[in-house]
Amino acid sequence: MPLEQKEFSLPPPHPPPGTPVDPDAVRPWHSIGPGIWELLLNGSRDSEEKSVLQWYEPNAVSVTDGAITHPYVEEVCLLQGGLEDLTLRQAWSTGAYAYRYPGMEHGPYKASPTGCLMFVKLLSASRPVDLST
Repeated sequence: MPLEQKEFSLPPPHPPPGTPVDPDAVRPWHSIGPGIWELLLNGSRDSEEKSVLQWYEPNAVSVTDGAITHPYVEEVCLLQGGLEDLTLRQAWSTGAYAYRYPGMEHGPYKASPTGCLMFVKLLSASRPVDLST
């Protein structure tokens, strides 16, 4: 599904910590791992082109034990809380931004004791990127 033009809107609140995962439940947020939730803002859930909010519950850890890589471009902005890269042993907090090329190794991650809310944008690697501006 192509990305759609939308006006501003407020997202529904993220699930409270400890919300049980129920794959049959119809909710705007869906679980992508224990204590990690995603809200689709634009695109489709399994697409390499989408915009989402991700919510890591307090102290939630990525589902992978090793570094993460993917075949698409990823942009991330931390909106609330913090996130630590367990490989780099470096933590970021509200306002931090990342731009990752396809194949770049990053993570795994652990959320801060207050959790972490992020805006994440995925772009297909086949989409032309103009870096001249």
